[in-house]
This record gives sequence, C-alpha cells and structure tokens, in this order.
Amino acid sequence: MTHESMDQAPGQPQNEPWSEPQPASRNDHVERTPVERMAGAAYTQAGEAADALRRGELLQQSQVDPLADSDDRLIAMLSYATQLFLPVIMPLIVLLSESSKKRPFQRYHAVQSLALVVVFWGVFLMASIAIGIVQIIPVLGWFVALVAFLCLTPMYFLGGMGLLLYYGYQAYKGRRFAIPGITSFLRDQGWL
Repeated sequence: MTHESMDQAPGQPQNEPWSEPQPASRNDHVERTPVERMAGAAYTQAGEAADALRRGELLQQSQVDPLADSDDRLIAMLSYATQLFLPVIMPLIVLLSESSKKRPFQRYHAVQSLALVVVFWGVFLMASIAIGIVQIIPVLGWFVALVAFLCLTPMYFLGGMGLLLYYGYQAYKGRRFAIPGITSFLRDQGWL
C-alpha cells in the first residue's frame, strides 16, 4: 500500500498508479446543444404535465390579474374561443398588433392559446400517421382505423373544444394561469 492510499479516508476509492482511469460521464466535459437542452426540458415538463392532469388539474397557478381591464379579458377569451373556428388567426393578430406590447395580459393568453393549438394539432397529426401505419395490417389495421375514426377522433375534438372554451372562460374572468406542461415550456423558451 502506498503512502497516498493510507492518507485517504476508508471507503473512498484508492488512486493506484496502475489502475485504469474511470470513464468520465457524458455531462462532465461535453456541453449539451440547445436542441438537447430544449428536448430535456420538454421531457421533464411533459412528465410534470401528465402528473398534473392525472390529479385533475387543468390549470395551475391561477390568479386574478388586477391590471386586466374588460378589453384585455375579452381579447384573451377570443384568443382561445376563436381557435375553434379559425385556428391561429386571432392569437397572431394579437401578437402582431402594436398594442400587444402594452397589454401583457392579452399577449400572455395569445401566446398560450397559440401553443395549445399547435400542441393539439401536433398530437392529432402524429396519431394520424400512427393510425395510417397500423392500417397496413389487413384486419386489425382496418379495425383500429374504424375505431379511431368513429370514436377517438370525435372525443379528441370535443375534449379540445371543451378545453379551449374552459380556458377562454377563465381568461374572461381575468385570470392568469398556467396550462400544465405548455406554460412552463413557453417560460423556459422566453416566450412568456
């Protein structure tokens, strides 16, 4: 035993000159790319959102914004409600208008409703692609497509409409709230 190994506390690994160096973990010397950081944050936030939705929380950190006047509340509600008929149009009008810089309540809800609709349509597109792939299987694929078309798609759209109307109503009441998963991602990206 060398003099150096005797000075170490018991239980600590000994640094023998003949021992092989331990491989460094990936995070010790390699810096993560922005895409990896964003994907890691999205993964963590998706888990937190799933936990919140399992508890039945459709919104978090709900508080009334005292600075929101009746016009702000109306525009915020329309940012959600118009997504049912003209997706993306109203939030883009709010975000591109000159007054949105002076109206943080309107801007907050416009960004949030825009992100909600992008997530909604993204999930729908991915599910459609998955169902299209499963349809290759002769009998099972046809059955899955039929169930998805007749049952799951209407439930998904009715649920989405219900959420948009609920969030629009909460915005009309003057509340500034967080949608589980979406709002934390938007904050991390600096969009809110």
